[in-house]
Amino acid sequence: MKGKRWIALAMALVMTLSLLTVSAGAVSFTDMVGHWAKEDVEALATAGVVNGTSATTFSPDRKMTACEALLFCSRTTGVSKSDKTRIYAAWAARLKKLLPQDMISWAAEEMAVCLETGILSESELAALTSTGNISRAITRENLAMYLVRAMQLAPLAQSLTSYSMSFADTASISAALKPYVYLLNMYGIVRGDQANRFLPNGDLTRAEMATMLRRAIDFMEERGIYAELPAYTSYDWMGGTITAVTTGSSGVVLLTLSNELSGARTISLPAGVEIYENNMLTTSSALKVGQYVRVNLSASGTPESVRVGGALTVYTGAVTSLNADEVTISVSGAPRAMTIDRFTEVQAGKSVGGAEVIDLDGGYTEAVCSVDSQGRLVQLRLSGGTAPAEGLIASVEANVGGGQLLRVTGFNGVTTQYTLPADAAVTINGTVGAMSGRYVDSYVSMQVSNETEYELVSVAVDTVTKYIQGSLRTYSVGTRYDTVTVTDLETGKSTTYDMAASAVVRYEGKTAALSGLSRNLFVTACISGDGITLLDAYPASTETKGTIRSISFGTPTALTVETDAGAQVSFDLDLTALPEIYRDDKVSSIDKIKVGDDITVTVRYNQVETLDCYSQSANVSGTITRITMESSGVTMDLKLKDGASVSYTVADGVSVTQDDTAISLYALKPDYEVSLVVSGDTVLSIRVDKGSSTSSMLSGTVLVPSVKEESLMIQQADGTPITVDVSRASFLTANGAATYLEALTVNDEVQIYGSYSGANFVATLVIVL
Repeated sequence: MKGKRWIALAMALVMTLSLLTVSAGAVSFTDMVGHWAKEDVEALATAGVVNGTSATTFSPDRKMTACEALLFCSRTTGVSKSDKTRIYAAWAARLKKLLPQDMISWAAEEMAVCLETGILSESELAALTSTGNISRAITRENLAMYLVRAMQLAPLAQSLTSYSMSFADTASISAALKPYVYLLNMYGIVRGDQANRFLPNGDLTRAEMATMLRRAIDFMEERGIYAELPAYTSYDWMGGTITAVTTGSSGVVLLTLSNELSGARTISLPAGVEIYENNMLTTSSALKVGQYVRVNLSASGTPESVRVGGALTVYTGAVTSLNADEVTISVSGAPRAMTIDRFTEVQAGKSVGGAEVIDLDGGYTEAVCSVDSQGRLVQLRLSGGTAPAEGLIASVEANVGGGQLLRVTGFNGVTTQYTLPADAAVTINGTVGAMSGRYVDSYVSMQVSNETEYELVSVAVDTVTKYIQGSLRTYSVGTRYDTVTVTDLETGKSTTYDMAASAVVRYEGKTAALSGLSRNLFVTACISGDGITLLDAYPASTETKGTIRSISFGTPTALTVETDAGAQVSFDLDLTALPEIYRDDKVSSIDKIKVGDDITVTVRYNQVETLDCYSQSANVSGTITRITMESSGVTMDLKLKDGASVSYTVADGVSVTQDDTAISLYALKPDYEVSLVVSGDTVLSIRVDKGSSTSSMLSGTVLVPSVKEESLMIQQADGTPITVDVSRASFLTANGAATYLEALTVNDEVQIYGSYSGANFVATLVIVL
């Protein structure tokens, strides 16, 4: 195995002009004849990892500078040529400030690898440059630290509590660097001289560096070590703490993992899967209860490798700083900074995922950080604080549980529903007040709790400043002042406004130039006097994807969608002018969409344009054995097809259908065969597969009269919508006069006589009250 990895590495590297060249054949140097490092130097030179100081000489006794030694260290990491190019692009701007200008052309690319792989930090490179030490000879003990880091063994070195060595000059090695020297000595990378001295402060020669480099690469090949860089990987993974390990006779290992953020899971590891501990290949004996592991998966979801992280250490403290890739907390009065990468699971408020769920403006106050034995932040839980939100008030309603429901149309045109508790702070034009429906259309700025989804901590209403929402028709950029023409969505009137000299223009939340905007964008404009001080623009059409959580029929009808991020977004639907509706790629109608459907809502200029729904597959089927009406809803006992019995409490408003037609929850009866979409203990929708016939009379309020489909959708007294087949019905007014379906309008009160055909109600007589 010796030599295989460093030859492959050498061929993948982009060679540095001052140190490297790729040779066509075997290389020999006249000044290496009889030298103790001849084999290592010429093997590396032949592979193109190092080159001589001339065509025929290597200068083995010349001192290595810190810069040269660091570049040699970068070549042990196994970083591919393509990743090196990407890494350099990411670091190029900062390296121009960190490196001396005369080194940029030949050292910057591999120095970027040093920074990305942790061989040294930005502050360490800055110190080397500012002191001039980057161009001076490097000491053997300093090289030991950089090389251990390059070999991805720094966490192991830092975890050591005992590292005795037999060097005659061990006492001369700096205390902080002894663990690094110890590891290199233990693994045969460095050895003492003829007098068994390490010479920690001695200079490093080119021959010594070449020999150490070859030994390090050989060791890494044998132990399977390479630099795993989160930002330059794309495979899926799962992580958790081992709670059980079972090994089968065929070598398959069954792992049970617990995870506070993403839940428990069991995973089967194929025989021969690569297992790493301390970044080195090991055996399944390292998989022990209480150890955190990360399982890397192939494109097909099969485990490819396991990284053992050891027992987790938990740090809790106040958040002192937070950005996209680092969190700093105060632990016992001292700051502790931890890196956030794509292998970090994050819970921010109620949202769980990766770093993308963190709101950098969230104002989180507390953090719980779980760190593995390698020093990696594997879990981060952020809590406390609030996130800002703003918009125009769309409606204010009393909340059944106390307080109020506030629906706010954001500057992007999407309306979101918030809960305003009774004890939340409310100010009106800077004065303490109470929320009221008379503030509809006023601007409101809010602080939203990070702990309770869409619960407001405070609101500030501005009734003085004028805001309008509409479409950007035209704009003009002039020498004296700019103008814009906006068509108000409420009035349909187009008005031209001057732009204030200090006006702020934003597009999708980011500062933009007026000249960079396009016509027909959806805009929110803040108007002071006759001029615009803020113009906030978004695309005319926006899409909201999620799951239907409720449909509240009325005038208007409110459709509530829960997004993947957990947001409750509501949309007003006018039953007299419904948007285009599709379900499972077919033209559909409002009565056929269900709670639990996946949905994409397209909004154009603050109006719902399209509802594109997809039904969820039923995951529970059985026969109703008993139905009990309770204050909390309807309790339904089912006998499943396998003979087991289950019970569900079904809340009012759950979608109940047969043959894609809505029926009442209270029309369900024992012996009905049904299929349910269930999430946890919550029933999202019910489909009747087989019912029974019974005569009945219905009454309610007309929601949708459909002449084309010869049907009436009504809302019954209990709030349940139901669609009635009126194709064979007679129509009468309350005084007995004949009428017809075309004469019915929304909100007409009706009594309908007929009978159920299965679960479909077929009317014979409709009386308009």
